[in-house]
Amino acid sequence: MSLRNPERGLLSVKGLIFTLGLIASFIFVGAIYGILIRPGANKADLANSFGVDVGSSFSSFFVILKDYEQQMCLSLFLWGVMILIYKFVLLKNEAKTLGRFAPESEGIDADPEVELLGESPSISRQRAGQLSTEIDSKSELPDLRNKILPYVMARGLERYHITGSVPEATETIMGRLEVASEQQESELSMLRYLVWAIPSIGFIGTVRGIGVALQRADQALQGDISGVTSALGVAFNSTLVALFISILLMLLIHLLQGGQEGLILRLQTFCREQLIDKLFDHEESDAREKESETPEAEASV
Repeated sequence: MSLRNPERGLLSVKGLIFTLGLIASFIFVGAIYGILIRPGANKADLANSFGVDVGSSFSSFFVILKDYEQQMCLSLFLWGVMILIYKFVLLKNEAKTLGRFAPESEGIDADPEVELLGESPSISRQRAGQLSTEIDSKSELPDLRNKILPYVMARGLERYHITGSVPEATETIMGRLEVASEQQESELSMLRYLVWAIPSIGFIGTVRGIGVALQRADQALQGDISGVTSALGVAFNSTLVALFISILLMLLIHLLQGGQEGLILRLQTFCREQLIDKLFDHEESDAREKESETPEAEASV
């Protein structure tokens, strides 16, 4: 993720996951259904029609999954898992970036990517300008490109270098982090749509199954209830599978969201303790004190 250059376009990693990933998930699940699930379900139905016990729990499992609504739900679930894996990888990379700039806070025994203080106890305006340029140059490295922390640090230090105002630098840093948090939140919209869409597809299967069962009601009145039970099986199985999948997908989304919120909090803590609290220009402060002392001395004379 980047605040400056977010991944766009069909040929980006994000674009490939959202397009080719969707196509690949439908093809893969369709192949599994054609090779394994529907043949197994047909064998189980044939055996049950003759009163033969197939003696396999997989056969019952295949019967539950055999309909088109379940196939579509599983395809969308697989696509959602692909998106989640991509998001978790991005989250892990952002955490690694924090570890490179703040190894001590992350429990890593290594030198930081950028030495913020150097030999001074604070960061002066001149030092802030140098650090901003240095961090911007490091941000062009492949493993640091489009990462949140280098961008936020560089913009905050740049702001302090220009204005000399710690409140303005703080506002810049925290504002950028808030934008990053909102961007992460907005990118979960497709996953939330899948959590809504999958149960809806299951309910479509329920409506279809009940409709078919009602059409076969005359057969049940004549004593043949197999058609009605088969249609009701479609109705209940589609909802069962869809609700189970949506629960699992929602759990994964909550884990991702918790990780993203935790990352932003860690970034805020690092920026507050290791950057904002260190912004202080001794030379500029001494000059201001001298300027304030001069009128007082003239007044006393």
